[in-house]
Amino acid sequence: MNPNPHDPQDLDFSRHFASDTALPEPAHTPEQLKEIDDLGSIGANVLKDQGFYVRIVTARGGGTTLPANPSVLVVEDDPGTSAVIVKALGSYGYRTRTAKDRGGIVAALSAPPVPDLILLDVMLEDINGFDVLNRVRQHGSTRWVPVIMLTSLSEPADIAKGLALGADAYLSKPLLPSTLIDAVQAVLGG
Repeated sequence: MNPNPHDPQDLDFSRHFASDTALPEPAHTPEQLKEIDDLGSIGANVLKDQGFYVRIVTARGGGTTLPANPSVLVVEDDPGTSAVIVKALGSYGYRTRTAKDRGGIVAALSAPPVPDLILLDVMLEDINGFDVLNRVRQHGSTRWVPVIMLTSLSEPADIAKGLALGADAYLSKPLLPSTLIDAVQAVLGG
């Protein structure tokens, strides 16, 4: 079942993101792990050869129509990087919220409406972005929200981990704002 992310059932993320709450990572068959590793290797080559951008298409279910000005949660702990991302997205009509740590993520996800997209760094102040992605994918209100990993980690193992946890795209920093906008539009279907 695909809950409508614009009509959230439960926006209480405080316990879901608590540091003492462990969530298991998804289990994969050996065949799925091989496919994920292969995509990670392909992704690493694309990162190096085509402007540091990997487009990953993940079926999220459908039928949800985006609002005219989609909202993006930018999870980034560097204030300068966050400001550039927010400015680039704003110039294309995207509404943004920002978070830099666990508490900010909880607050941003708890304030309706649920974002239409999450841009997620991996190395954050008090939580790992891969853990955040795992938690997003296991919460009823955010399970289907597209997530773009935006990180300086570009090794095949990092890309594979993001894919295994359900990232829709993986971008490597540094990147041009136009590359970011292209990725956001591709993932949101615009």
